Amino acid sequence: MKRIVLFGIFLTGSSLTTFSQSSGIQKPIIVTPTVSIQNFNWFENATVGKLGIHVQVQPLKKVSLSLDGGFFSSLGDVKVNDNYPANMSFGDKNQMGGSISLGPNGTTSFNAPKMGYQGGFVNIDAGIPIKLGDSSRTSIEPFVGIEAKVWNRSADYGTEGNPMVFEEKYKFLSPALGAKLNYATKSKVKVSLRISTSYPLISKMKTDEKNLALPNTEIDLTKMLSPSVELGVRVKKVTIKLRYERINIGTSDSIRGYTNPASKANVTGVSIGYDF
Repeated sequence: MKRIVLFGIFLTGSSLTTFSQSSGIQKPIIVTPTVSIQNFNWFENATVGKLGIHVQVQPLKKVSLSLDGGFFSSLGDVKVNDNYPANMSFGDKNQMGGSISLGPNGTTSFNAPKMGYQGGFVNIDAGIPIKLGDSSRTSIEPFVGIEAKVWNRSADYGTEGNPMVFEEKYKFLSPALGAKLNYATKSKVKVSLRISTSYPLISKMKTDEKNLALPNTEIDLTKMLSPSVELGVRVKKVTIKLRYERINIGTSDSIRGYTNPASKANVTGVSIGYDF
């Protein structure tokens, strides 16, 4: 499925390039495959690898369009943070992952499951570049956009050969508003700063148990603003970006009398891409 979607994104970029050339658009479409490493810090601290693609085109003289899409997955071990909500139980298991056991001297210990993350994203921006002066190499680009994010957070309580997996599947569809500041030097180096905030129209979490006697359910999360900032440097055809995103995840409806607390995921990372 992932390969099919990625192929579709590449095919879309190729089709847009052909359209651009045939319709006489002066500025060509730039297609940039990217790889990135991110730190996904939530109830767990996960290192995430991401493969994606960035497509940029200017179909009209005063309008710029860009598309980002791709997939990500956790790499290596996922470490549980101190703010892990072990006091929340769902049956005999923690809804967010984990169980409480009694030690030999009457003490309690927290048994964290094996965790994993994977998912995908698509962002589309439409902006209007405005030069700051007729001969200026600096421009500002206010934009509106739409962001779609889906990811799975899995917790395996079992042992090797006897998995007991509980999954949380998150879905967000959010309009976005922001601005880009671009500066180009005489030596073909371009520096850009992108700042945005998004507010979800759709914000859901669905539980999916594998080998556990727990009911599946879909929950509406309360809607909260989520900001992001991205700094990029392009030297000839190579682009390096630093990104920070704070995903504010609202509270859920009550499940069996227990409520999922509001939380935030801090995502930081670096990406590299090559223009075609």
